[in-house]
Amino acid sequence: MLRTRTSTSPTRRLSLIVAALAATAGLSACQVASPITTDQIYDPADGVSIDTESGDVEVRDLLVVSEGNGGPGVILGYVVNSSEESLTLEVALEVDGARTELTPSVEIPADSAARLDGRIAEGEFVDPILAAEIPGLPGALIDLRITTSGGEVASSSVPVLPPDGYYANYADLLGEGDAATATK
Repeated sequence: MLRTRTSTSPTRRLSLIVAALAATAGLSACQVASPITTDQIYDPADGVSIDTESGDVEVRDLLVVSEGNGGPGVILGYVVNSSEESLTLEVALEVDGARTELTPSVEIPADSAARLDGRIAEGEFVDPILAAEIPGLPGALIDLRITTSGGEVASSSVPVLPPDGYYANYADLLGEGDAATATK
């Protein structure tokens, strides 16, 4: 068997090394143009997050479930009170500069959390926070204002979502009837 030995010239070797270095540099430049997105803070759910200035009250996944167009809506969200005192949380709807206080207010013990949809634990409910009229249609943003008994205020534009899919079990709250038992 006859073998021929091919030799690589120094010029060819240098070309291959330069090409490999250029490819490595080009591919690593993607990191410069695209920051690491897992390091960025974002809302991983449908709603928005609001923090008070002191940081003692954190509202997560705040949104409204409603058919909209002047119909009723239920406020959903999760509130964490990391202060050493219990507090009362109130929610208001702001439309064109006019503020409408929503009921009921929510009592949150010190170092505790509460849901705004009325669910306390499996099978345990209190009245959820309801709005009589939600302007616009699902997909719109409306302004909600959060006020605590400690005097802290925070507000944000929150999404209005229709009562279907994951939120279908809130449809009963939007009709006539007892809001405390509607999602049982």
